[in-house]
Amino acid sequence: MLTSLIVGVGTAVLALVVAVPAAYALAKYRLRVTVVIVSALLVAQIVPSIVLATSLFIIFHWVHLVNTYPGLIIADGTYAIPFAILVLRAFFFSLPNEVMQAARVDGASEWQTFRRIVVPLARSAVITVAVFAFLNGWGDFIFALTVLNGSTIEPITLGIYTYLGNYSTDWGAVMASAAFAMVPAAIMLVVAQRYIASGLTAGSVKG
Repeated sequence: MLTSLIVGVGTAVLALVVAVPAAYALAKYRLRVTVVIVSALLVAQIVPSIVLATSLFIIFHWVHLVNTYPGLIIADGTYAIPFAILVLRAFFFSLPNEVMQAARVDGASEWQTFRRIVVPLARSAVITVAVFAFLNGWGDFIFALTVLNGSTIEPITLGIYTYLGNYSTDWGAVMASAAFAMVPAAIMLVVAQRYIASGLTAGSVKG
């Protein structure tokens, strides 16, 4: 469970570090490659994880990231980051440009406007994508099975998998482990429920 917690938190942090500024740039700046990038993000959401896992294993083997925490976190981020960018971009579209312009008139730089004005206003959307990114890392099985090839690093999903054998299965241990695995995810969803509801609907109506 500690391994899954490290991977989940790492995936959430990586997703936020990449997705928040990327989504803001795609929403507020007119870039020629915006359509291409957004289309690529949508395609990334429908590519089967097993396809990505096989390719990532080859790349991680070259750069020595197999059987490491960073390797698994980056692998889980390949699914979490595109989703986070798309959700945050929809929210940033709903923010009126007058708010940012007023901050610049008061002497704030672009970075100060983004950090002190935009990010606090996007709190619900940021919490939403952070929770989904954490759950993506917490419940990952395909990437963990591929990237952690014979490693001592074992998330909860691989721990459950070890109880499943070809000729016998310890169903008591499987159910007990699954129950423990559900507790942190359930607590997080209950605590962040109101933020998730407002974060997912943010940007759906543009004034």
